[in-house]
Amino acid sequence: MAIKVYMSTAGRPLDPAEATISVFDRGFLYGDSVYETLRTAGGAFVDMRRHLERLRTSAAGIGLEVPYTDQEIRRIVRETCEAAANPDSYIRIVLTRGTGALMIDPRVSGDPQLVVIVKVLKQPPLALYERGISAAIVDVLKPGRRQLDPSLKTGNYLNSILALQEAIDGDAEDAILCNAAGAVAEGATSNVFMVSGGRVLTPSFETGLLKGITRTVVVELAESQGLEVLETTIMPDQLRAADEVFLTSSVRGVMPVTRLDGVAVKDGAVGPVTRRLLHAYREYIDAVARGEGGPS
Repeated sequence: MAIKVYMSTAGRPLDPAEATISVFDRGFLYGDSVYETLRTAGGAFVDMRRHLERLRTSAAGIGLEVPYTDQEIRRIVRETCEAAANPDSYIRIVLTRGTGALMIDPRVSGDPQLVVIVKVLKQPPLALYERGISAAIVDVLKPGRRQLDPSLKTGNYLNSILALQEAIDGDAEDAILCNAAGAVAEGATSNVFMVSGGRVLTPSFETGLLKGITRTVVVELAESQGLEVLETTIMPDQLRAADEVFLTSSVRGVMPVTRLDGVAVKDGAVGPVTRRLLHAYREYIDAVARGEGGPS
């Protein structure tokens, strides 16, 4: 098991010690980059097609040209995974605007830089899915579309870092951010769901949030099981009063939240709908590993 890093400046997977980037790279200097995080299951990419679509959407949103076809990116990721030789891998694909003069003007940048980081997939322990995690609704706000469009997955992550730091300082394990209007938006690195009266609710895109790949899959799984899913505005007090709360992300999958703002969610146990969707998502991942997950 190993960590391998592909860099377009080298044109091949490298050991971490060899994988250096210029201090004048705009991704390093300004967060002027876009990225995707995904995983493999049984060596197969999980939702690669959707991740590449979102990578292109994010790049277009910041005026960054992607100088690679999807087929080329897939080949590079596959070669890097093969070089790492992990049972299953965590993958991060990063595209920066490249290097240039020490000024923010994007016209002075050079060629875009592609970086692919592959390391062994390490998921949270099963016990965490059994007990759930604690989360806190923090004071740090999610930026709106007129600030830094939350639907774009960019390398500018300081806002989420500060949100998570606030949550950790308050003895919580994860952070939930609201928008400027006070509505629940998303987690620091995840999407938010709640269950109330048997219905599954999640903040709508109009709230201002990232269109999570796992969020989309979980909505599809819930609807396929006959659950009512509502994308709507959720206020903090509604979330606190929920029967169940859970978060979704590409690496953690479905993560139950059993304590919110220091108080137990309902009875403090992982609820039946969350367990049902957690099981459904695991089956989805298992199907991908068996090669039955459809195009990825």
